[in-house]
Amino acid sequence: MNVFSVVLFIHVLSAMALFIAIALEGALLVRLRSARDREQLQFPIHASRRLGMIYAPAFLGLLLGGIYLASQLGSRAAWIPLALGATLLMAVAGGLITGRRMSQLRKMLTTDADALESLLSSAKSKTLVVSYGFRAGLAVGIVFLMTATPALLTSLLALGTSSVAGILAALGLQRFSLRSRDACNYRSAGTSQVTQRS
Repeated sequence: MNVFSVVLFIHVLSAMALFIAIALEGALLVRLRSARDREQLQFPIHASRRLGMIYAPAFLGLLLGGIYLASQLGSRAAWIPLALGATLLMAVAGGLITGRRMSQLRKMLTTDADALESLLSSAKSKTLVVSYGFRAGLAVGIVFLMTATPALLTSLLALGTSSVAGILAALGLQRFSLRSRDACNYRSAGTSQVTQRS
């Protein structure tokens, strides 16, 4: 076993960790948007901070490992710098958009002066959904680049299409979850009325 094999293993492991973190973030986002009071908001807001323990080493392994592997292979294919740049863009977008918004929510959660309506409105902002969809779609696009190794134009098209598709899918799931929640609320209200009448 040589250095190249070790770095390749770390690179693949980092990619797996990245998708695990994305899946966990999606689950927390669903819980965040379905919360109705401060108690239900606490878990997803505080748990989101721990995702950094997965995201940070995953991005580090992907970027440093990708640079090393590319240098050893000596390839000048256009998809390599695009994949590395897209990975860096994911990290920056997650930190600047999602990270800042979750930090604001943590501060609002610990401040009793903030009204529950304002806190819930901030938690259910489309900003978090768009950021998540963009990064999840971009991750899929990066995997396509790594497996298909396309030319420059195809690589750009793949990254653009996957990121837009990710945003649209996240927004679509958001609307579906809202409809499901409203339906559940309607059924619960109807059951309560029937129970009271009886």
